[in-house]
Amino acid sequence: MNAPNPRETAFKALMKIETEKSYSNITLKKYLPQTMTQQDKNLASALVYGVLSRKLTLDYIISQFSSVPLKKMSQSVINILRMGIYQIMYMDKIPHSAAVNESVKLAKKHTNKGAYGFVNGVLRNYLRNTNIAYPKDAIENISVTQSIPMWLVKRWTDEFGEGFTRELAKAFNTSPEVTLRVNTLKTTPDKLCDALNNQGTDAFVSDVYENAVFAKGFDIHASRLYNNGDFIVQDISAMMAAKVLNPQPGQTVIDVCAAPGGKTTHIAQLMNNEGTVFAFDIHEHKIKIINSNAKRMGIDIIQTCCRDASQTFDALIGKADRVLADVPCSGLGILRRKPEIKWDKTAEDIEQISKIQAGILSASAKYLKSGGELVYSTCSIEKQENEDVFNEFLKQNPDFERVDITQLLPEQLRKDTCKDGYVTFYPNTDGIDGFFISKLRKR
Repeated sequence: MNAPNPRETAFKALMKIETEKSYSNITLKKYLPQTMTQQDKNLASALVYGVLSRKLTLDYIISQFSSVPLKKMSQSVINILRMGIYQIMYMDKIPHSAAVNESVKLAKKHTNKGAYGFVNGVLRNYLRNTNIAYPKDAIENISVTQSIPMWLVKRWTDEFGEGFTRELAKAFNTSPEVTLRVNTLKTTPDKLCDALNNQGTDAFVSDVYENAVFAKGFDIHASRLYNNGDFIVQDISAMMAAKVLNPQPGQTVIDVCAAPGGKTTHIAQLMNNEGTVFAFDIHEHKIKIINSNAKRMGIDIIQTCCRDASQTFDALIGKADRVLADVPCSGLGILRRKPEIKWDKTAEDIEQISKIQAGILSASAKYLKSGGELVYSTCSIEKQENEDVFNEFLKQNPDFERVDITQLLPEQLRKDTCKDGYVTFYPNTDGIDGFFISKLRKR
């Protein structure tokens, strides 16, 4: 039986993502066969995430060397060309001949008769002249060279300036490290690293947060350590939400948008599995994921319930010591992990979701006791979803105050805004996912 082909696997995943608007991480998990070697899984994953990240740049190059406009090509041909040019342009270890030949093989198998000659011609034309003339206008140049939609480049340039925007865009096109949060209820960071390294994984403890471990080159879900609940996959920026919430053993905590349970289990872990954590989500199937993660990690204080976070659950009004409102958002802070997001979002989407976020924050705040504290967070870097929602809530609710979060964060992640109750992380300056965390207290 022939071994699964990583390029064909990547091609099929890209077709699914493009035609059905499915999520890259879920699609890849579905398409990567168990029989594939880890090296081939890495290649397939790199191609999928790379093509999705660099799509605008790749299409610009294709248009320079093709006599046929992109809009007249089939999606199959476009994806094969994108994969071929991506390998030539960004993957140093793949010979150019292999990139061309494997692309032609894909075209022969998955496109109309004769299309493979076209694919071969475009790729060889590019190889003969790899010096591309990019747009001179700064906004357009950033958009094309860093593969970010023009409207986002304009938006970020207005807020951050041209230099920061270019560096931010570059950072969003890098491959993030696999970050694990150690389940300290079962093991320690050093013990987990030793166990991972004994399995042939390159693992080491983060110098930013002591319970974070970076790991390279292993199949997470096939790992005995994962199944034993010794860790959960989570970026350091997301870990900071529970860290800033600072829940204490014995407290009552509510996580209003809890799935898939990364922050919920972190909260329970920080509480030493003592007290009560109510975990809500609007989708029943996601509730099952929270329960599965809690069981795997040996946590029994989480009580899950299918609820709409924008509607206050009357029975819990005034009962919580801590509330986490990690709300639905544009996701524009995690483009390193889900690059397809940038192609589907609009300014109108941000406007709409900020209204939903404000509603969830308002409903969630009612759960707090006097002196109780709430963390409002998003995996977005958009001010409209973050500071604007946080500040407007405080303006409308004088019985709440902002909390200085400086001492709750690791020293490397502290910023001037922490004293005002909030912080935003960026991949280009902090080396972690884009994320916003804020904290308020009921007087």
